[in-house]
Parts: sequence; C-alpha cells; structure tokens
Amino acid sequence: MSMLAGIAEDKVLENILKSADELGLGDALFNALEGRASARDIVELYKAPTPLLGAVARRVTDLLTGRRVGYIVNMIMNYTNICVVGCTFCSFYRKSGHPEAYKLEAREAASQVIDAWRRYKIRQVLFQGGVDPAIPLEYYEEAFKTIKTATRGEVAIHGLSVVEIEWLSRISRMSVGEVVERLKNAGMDSVPGAGAEILSDRVRRVISPLKSSADTWISTMETIMEKGLPISATMVYGHVETLEERAEHLLKLLELQRRRGRIMAFIAWNFEPENNVLGKKIPHPAGGTELLKTVAIARIVFRGEIKWIQAGWLTAGVKLGQATLEYGANDWGGTLYGEKVLPEAGVPLPKLVRRSIERLIAEAGYEPVERDNWYKPVPKNV
Repeated sequence: MSMLAGIAEDKVLENILKSADELGLGDALFNALEGRASARDIVELYKAPTPLLGAVARRVTDLLTGRRVGYIVNMIMNYTNICVVGCTFCSFYRKSGHPEAYKLEAREAASQVIDAWRRYKIRQVLFQGGVDPAIPLEYYEEAFKTIKTATRGEVAIHGLSVVEIEWLSRISRMSVGEVVERLKNAGMDSVPGAGAEILSDRVRRVISPLKSSADTWISTMETIMEKGLPISATMVYGHVETLEERAEHLLKLLELQRRRGRIMAFIAWNFEPENNVLGKKIPHPAGGTELLKTVAIARIVFRGEIKWIQAGWLTAGVKLGQATLEYGANDWGGTLYGEKVLPEAGVPLPKLVRRSIERLIAEAGYEPVERDNWYKPVPKNV
C-alpha cells in the first residue's frame, strides 16, 4: 500500500475511521489520511479525543517506519546571544553591550565543535545564534571550513535560521541565493526550521514584529532548497495563535514540501513563558495534551510526505517525549551537547548521552536507531 495514496484503505485505519464516524469526525480524518485536509478539517481534528488521534497517528507511523526511533549524537553551537530582532518569546537574546552578551570568535566556535567531535564523536552541529549585524558572512565561512577540515567532513553542519540568512543577505548586499551558495560551499549541509514560529502574519506581528513575513520565510526556504540543501520545519505553539492559524501553518509546510520535497523532519515546540516579555502576558504554557495532539495531527496531515517527526522532549521533558512516540513521533532528536537557549527560558536539560537516549526509547517500547544528519541509519561500529 502506498503511503501517499489510499492510506485510509488500511484495515486497522478503516476500523478507527468507523469510530471517528460515530463522533462526526470521519470526513475530517479521511480527508487528512488521503492528503486532502483543509484548515477546517485540521481544526476539527484538534477537537477530537486525544487517544483517537494517537491511534491513527501511531498506525500511520507503523506503516512508515515501524517501531524504529532515530536519534543523533550532536551538539548545539550558540555562537552569540547578541540579537537585534528581539522576539517577545525569546529568553536567550541580549542587546549588544549588555553585561551578559557574548560572541565567540569564529575559530573559538569551531574549536568547541571540534573538541566535541573528539570527545563524543558527534555527527552534527546545530550552528545557531542571535542576529548580530556586526558578524559578517566571512565569519561563518571561516568557522564552517575549519570544522569540516578538522573533522575530515565527519561533522554535518545543520546551520543558521532563515532570519540569520536573511540578515546576512541584507548586510552583505547579496541575494539570499548567493549567501546560501557561499555557505554551502563553506560546508553548510542543511538548514533548521527555526524562525517559522507560526506562519501567520498576524501572529508574527505580535510575537516577532521585526522578523520577515510568513511568505518571505517560505520564499527563503524555497531558495535554500533550490540550492540543494534539505531543511527541517518547526512550529512554536501555545501563545497567541488560534487553531485555525496552527492548521494553516501545517498546510503551508505541506504545500512547501510538495513543491520542493526537501523537508526532512517536523518538530513542534510548546512556548516557554519563563524570562521573556510574552510570558508575562501568557504565563501558563500549553500542557502535554496539546503536544500529543499536535504531534499526532502533524503525522496524520503529513502522512509520509514529511517522514520524520521529532518527539518534542526539548521543551516538554523526556517523559512527555516518550509519550509522543505513541502519538506518531519517530525521531528523538539529539544529545544536544552545549545547549544554552532553553536554560535561559527556565527549562532544565538532562544530560542525554547516547546510552541514556537509547534507554529512554527502549523503555517506551521502541527500537533506538542512531542516524546521521540526513536521517539515514548509521551502521553499527562506525
């Protein structure tokens, strides 16, 4: 059975659809499973019983990847916390001149990545920071080339957000395509989905008014994919967005994938209110049920078109991360050595080394599989 056509013909899903019909949700669920979901259908799914969504999402994932759950040994290089964008939901950024502001030199940032490769055998670095207009394009070229040379190309660079790339384009007086080409030539392998938040201009005006529009975010990602780089896609939910705006966000990502086909994975993060401006207005974060529903609905809507969905433990905690595996997630994410952003938002991070990740996945009833930056399994003993 093809995952992209006729998925609702699966016998297990057929029985679940009968239960959904009794609840008046059959049409919305069937449309999603057939790849024809509308925003109204997705809103209806958000109102569905959580266990029903979990049963459907888990079955779809079983058909896709079985009981295997991927993870990667990686680190985060937050090379600076200086940022001029000032998103209201961010607890990490500092203005230039602030006593807590910092900026690593390119060689120092690369040195820390190389050290992590030697100590932990990381396979990926997530290279992200604030938007500091004083950092030129050459900074990243130096850092990326140094990393690639010293690690013999063994460390993939999953680097820079759309907003960082857009600012580099502005200060370098180059097109986005020219900037991406230079970053790619320097060693950047893929681009994370940060900066999407919710792809609604109304929401963006409230939570990140200095960021580009939703259409510009999509356009920049299209350019990145046109240059041959894969991306991940994200959603930050649980603040000022409506269910309709969440639905539109998912559909925009699906449409982007259908046009370009280079979205590797989707990650949903709940908004964390600690130590930021937006948190004073929305002091209570979305609960675990919202994460489980969001993961499940993403799986149902994306089906196999976006194959990998991460567990979302980073903001929700490892226990809830384990629960998302029953709701359609099939990737744990990474070890995240060096993470600095979430502790600023009051989120304590456990030390997740390879063995503890494998234990957490196995405890939840799944088979842990180490992967690389491109979501391909790593041969054992490599």
